[in-house]
Amino acid sequence: MIRLAIIVAILMAGLVIGPDITGRQGYVLVDAGNYTIETTVTVFLVAAVLFYLLLLFIEWLLGRLFGLSHRTRGWFMGRRRRKALSYTQSGMQALVAEDYATAEKMLVKGTRGNDLALLNYLNAAAAAQALGHDGKRDDYLRQAHEQSPGAGLAVGITQARLQYQQGQYEQALAGVRQLEQEYGSQPALLKLQKDVYLATGEWQSLLALLDTLDGKGLLDGEEKEALRLRAYAGWFDAAAKSDGSDGLIKVWQGLSRKDKYAAELLAPLCDRLIGLKAHKEAQQLLLEGLDKKTDPQLLACLTRLQLGDYHPLLSTLEKKAKKESLPELHSALGQLYLKDNKPREAEAHLQQAVALKPSARDYVLLAGLAEKRKDLAKANDYYRHSLALGTA
Repeated sequence: MIRLAIIVAILMAGLVIGPDITGRQGYVLVDAGNYTIETTVTVFLVAAVLFYLLLLFIEWLLGRLFGLSHRTRGWFMGRRRRKALSYTQSGMQALVAEDYATAEKMLVKGTRGNDLALLNYLNAAAAAQALGHDGKRDDYLRQAHEQSPGAGLAVGITQARLQYQQGQYEQALAGVRQLEQEYGSQPALLKLQKDVYLATGEWQSLLALLDTLDGKGLLDGEEKEALRLRAYAGWFDAAAKSDGSDGLIKVWQGLSRKDKYAAELLAPLCDRLIGLKAHKEAQQLLLEGLDKKTDPQLLACLTRLQLGDYHPLLSTLEKKAKKESLPELHSALGQLYLKDNKPREAEAHLQQAVALKPSARDYVLLAGLAEKRKDLAKANDYYRHSLALGTA
């Protein structure tokens, strides 16, 4: 627009002053090296305007030529993108349909000319694994990282998750630990860590992770408690298998004071001690726990003990029974007196137990005692009560 205005202004000036200077044209002399140009002012001005117009034409022509090249290049690039999108859509549809061979082929084709080729490579890796091609899976993941170096977390999580799904737990474990060092506590990584720790028996790592999962809202209270108990049970099993009763005692000693005497942890630990025939050690821990709180789980554990001398244990529980009249406590005393061959004391406590809280198991024990003393009517009565409550 500005250029056109300049040309019009020059032409208008020529029309206005042209006639006036026709008689006094003057001349212009241009001397450049061996060349000398001499002409009138009017001719010079017209030549200058024509030269300027020539420059504008050349500029326009070049613009058209380069514009055509740009549009041509843009058309080819757009065509490649459209093809990449089409291949990607076909690949994703095949992946959902579990046609993994087609999915892998289409997704790889869709990486050409695709600005989001990272996603194609990640999904192609999943398809390759489904086909049992672990080598190709790792190659696609490598290409994904090369395509998008800044997507290390996404690539790493995908690789560790695929390894976990493939049962390559040790590789997955190494992967999530490396990712944790590099990226910290990311929600997707935390959930994958939980699964990997469960699969590999990394119980202490899982216990340390639970509060973080809870803090980020990735676990509800019920699930957290279930995982906590499962982790401790796994830890106890591992310690018992590797180091026996000494290993279990060492684990117990390393617990916080609150956890040491928590019945939901102490009872399974003592169960494993009893399974290892460490009855004395289990008795000591159970009595310490009962001193804090008379819990039915600990009392049930006590009845499994096999001791040479039950007197100290019975004496301790009798003192407790004078302060706390609990059905589970009387039931435990009755069962322990039976083990100590004292049927009269056993029957007295069992009767107190069923009076406080009827139990099919306690009625069966009472029926057995009645049979031994030939009181069949009483025995039958106890059996009827037992059947009414359910099988012991």
